[in-house]
Amino acid sequence: MSHVVLAPVASLLLGALSSIHQEYEPPPSPAQADIRAIVQQVAFDPKTYFPSQYVNDRSVVRIAYTGDDYGWPVYSIAIAEGCLDGETVLRDNCASRLRARMVRAPAIPDTHRLRVLGARLVARVRETGARTADEVRQTLNDMNLEWVEADLQTCPGALAILARSAEAVWVPDAIVNPTPDDNMSLVLHADIIRVDFQQYARMTTYNGWIAERSPAAWAVEMASTLEPCWRPSSDQPPWLRRTD
Repeated sequence: MSHVVLAPVASLLLGALSSIHQEYEPPPSPAQADIRAIVQQVAFDPKTYFPSQYVNDRSVVRIAYTGDDYGWPVYSIAIAEGCLDGETVLRDNCASRLRARMVRAPAIPDTHRLRVLGARLVARVRETGARTADEVRQTLNDMNLEWVEADLQTCPGALAILARSAEAVWVPDAIVNPTPDDNMSLVLHADIIRVDFQQYARMTTYNGWIAERSPAAWAVEMASTLEPCWRPSSDQPPWLRRTD
């Protein structure tokens, strides 16, 4: 019987597990899972970042970075085109507008894994005793979440990165070109990113780890490009908007 050889990526992931156990919180209990889901719903759902009087969601691109199997809320980004209701902008200038908005969990010094930001945020909310969506909304107001926006037209490199989204590989090579061999790649507890591209009557979604050339890898590049361009948003934070 042939032996199994782990691919280099898997070996790196296995080696990393022992180095992060001190900063990574244990799996959530059922009570934690409920709070985590509420935090995701009221603050980290990018579909709520560009509401409109006539359209529930004006975004065309949505990114949600979560930590491993448990889906810790790390950051979410939405990109919308055009003008929103009530904006005092010449209609002729609307078509070219491209803006991004982001909610991000508070930073923690010397944290090497982004998932820890989300795990720590959920733990802090749980410690307040908040249980309902309304209680979580009020609690998040004191958590120093980042609520920021950026203009892709003026952010250096942002439009180029957006254009390169078309180069992302949505189907793994192992599926489209299977090559039987003795190598097996394992991805253990990898941080997960969901990417949505939305157009009228059309939706394309990727949900998975940050594989090379994948939409998740593109999303990380876009987030990195936008980083120096974020400014505090004057729009109401999503956790203070009632959608029910």
